[in-house]
Amino acid sequence: MEFIDHTLAWCRGEIFEGRMYFLFGLVILLIATAYWKWGTSPYARGVIIPFAVVAVFSIAGGLALNFNNQSRVIQYQKEHIENAEQFIQKEKERTEAFMKWYPYTLFGMAGLIIIGLALFLFLDSTNWKGIGLGLILLGCSIIFLDHFSEERANIYHQKIMERISK
Repeated sequence: MEFIDHTLAWCRGEIFEGRMYFLFGLVILLIATAYWKWGTSPYARGVIIPFAVVAVFSIAGGLALNFNNQSRVIQYQKEHIENAEQFIQKEKERTEAFMKWYPYTLFGMAGLIIIGLALFLFLDSTNWKGIGLGLILLGCSIIFLDHFSEERANIYHQKIMERISK
């Protein structure tokens, strides 16, 4: 297996994840729309805007992951053909740079979930409870997204290190 195959597998995983995140956003948008159309209680009305905002973030993030990685496939293949060793070294540096951010994202999203939980539990306003639920949903979805992204990044980085050590 050539090294570029590992790069393309990583990209395909990011594309798949982007599409799933996009679909997640569509489902949340459908839920927000259903609450807008048929929700009659104050709490149902309080989640419409927060859920719609989460949906927009998820849809935008999913589309960005999908299209950015589709363009990277072509770019990476070209760079690998031009100079494979330089490409591998560049990928090593790139993966090391972004892998440092996974713990920060985890703790940041855990903090966002705690803030959402506090808003939901300690404020009586239906709007604040809705915002709290939206923050919990957003934080959980990003943790879910990053979990699979980090796994793929670790596998890809391991393949890079194996290739460099040869």
